[in-house]
Amino acid sequence: MIKSMTAYGRGEVEAPGQKWVVELRSLNHRFLELSLNLPKRLWALEDQVRKLIKSRINRGRVEMQLTWESVGEKSLILRLDQNLVQEVRSVLADLQAAGEIQEPLRLDHFLRFADLLVTKEGESQELEESWDTVSQAISQALEILDGMRLTEGAALAADLASHLELLRRESARIAAQAVSLPELWREKVSARLAEVLQEGGPLDEGRLAQEVALLAERRDVSEELARLESHVSQFQQALEGQGAVGRKMEFLLQEMLREANTIGSKAGDLLISQAVLEIKGALERLREQVQNIE
Repeated sequence: MIKSMTAYGRGEVEAPGQKWVVELRSLNHRFLELSLNLPKRLWALEDQVRKLIKSRINRGRVEMQLTWESVGEKSLILRLDQNLVQEVRSVLADLQAAGEIQEPLRLDHFLRFADLLVTKEGESQELEESWDTVSQAISQALEILDGMRLTEGAALAADLASHLELLRRESARIAAQAVSLPELWREKVSARLAEVLQEGGPLDEGRLAQEVALLAERRDVSEELARLESHVSQFQQALEGQGAVGRKMEFLLQEMLREANTIGSKAGDLLISQAVLEIKGALERLREQVQNIE
């Protein structure tokens, strides 16, 4: 079953003293691109977060927001970095002397240095324990996200199947019309030769057959129709298959368009030209929808 690249998922897990919330949003993108917003104290877990998301998603832009809040007793403790305080005091004193500033140092001067106050995690929230909880929240969000992607993918599959059926019908029309073309060309060539001769004498059947054969060879579209049908069959298989198939579908649509253009330029027939226009319209609608598929 194909999957859409557009979806949303949310996971929420409580641990002793804290509640973790993960929100995931996936959007269309040619490749897999991850945008992660993690609390500073969990930056060391970024690689693990990326691996977990990549294990479930193959294509699209995925944005993740991880937030937490304290529940019950405080899980974080503020402490003062005494060594940094002394370094800041020394730097500010040097600045006073260099600028001949008489203003005394105040508390707000120190508070401009954000790293003076740092958080110290409680023993119950070590990094690995945090990962155990965070990974559960991410997995929850991924499960919901994946479910929505499947639901949207089913709707896309139904729409794609209808356009694919139209394409098959028009391809069959072209094949049926192509069978009758040699006789039509024979009539046209015969009339044209009669005009050229202008004497009303009998036409040279050998020459007429030769002209029709040459015309048929130049305008034969059987190979293009066979390749078009092959691409349609492969597209159908991808539609019914598993995994990331969006890029394969994009390639197949390009090849179908190539064959349709060749058929239109070679056939030289009004009915076939009309069918080619219908095919190109269906291909454009397919292309727009395939851009949403993983």
